[in-house]
Amino acid sequence: MKSFPGFLLAFVMLLSLCANAVARGTGFESETRLLEAELQLAKKPIIYFIFNLKNREVLLKARGVLLRDMKIEDVKVWGVAVEIKPRPLLKKSAMFEPKRENIDPDKNKEEETDTNTAPKPGTFDIEALELQDMPASYRLEFQEGIFISVRSKSAGFTSKLYNIASYLGWHVSRPALTIWNSIKGRPYTSIYLTLSEEDARSIYWSLVENSENIIVHP
Repeated sequence: MKSFPGFLLAFVMLLSLCANAVARGTGFESETRLLEAELQLAKKPIIYFIFNLKNREVLLKARGVLLRDMKIEDVKVWGVAVEIKPRPLLKKSAMFEPKRENIDPDKNKEEETDTNTAPKPGTFDIEALELQDMPASYRLEFQEGIFISVRSKSAGFTSKLYNIASYLGWHVSRPALTIWNSIKGRPYTSIYLTLSEEDARSIYWSLVENSENIIVHP
């Protein structure tokens, strides 16, 4: 039996690659847009998030270097497809916001004097916020009517009930919000993400308002 001609084998392989490229053309275009968008952020001395809904992961990066990779346990998307480009975070909000202690140097000085402790000039105690002080359930608002609801994976019975109620409320309210934004002539996209409790808190802690980030539609 004669061997299959080398050039013919190469031709068949090329046709196969072309067919796959056509079939996955959208995927290649998406990857290209992601690389172009990230390049814009990687040039800046900032940290940024990539919410890659397609790969079910949230990446924390700086200068193109991966700092942390967080797995998305579940994702639901409602509304207009999101364009892959850097977009600012307008606001992050939670039912139970982390509370920072208001520092009053004069009051602190008086308390130290009352306890007969000689205060050090220009110093006072600060109770620093830690990761565990961050909310595990919150909402992120981006430009162009994009909202991301983040919920932590249920651990206890109370958390499961809360997440079930939140999930049902999200589904029930989306049609009304879509109609409302349509009347106002505004785009609207709502994304519901479930992550581990630690990852959810980490995102809230590290994500800064007005920072630029990238969202990849599934």
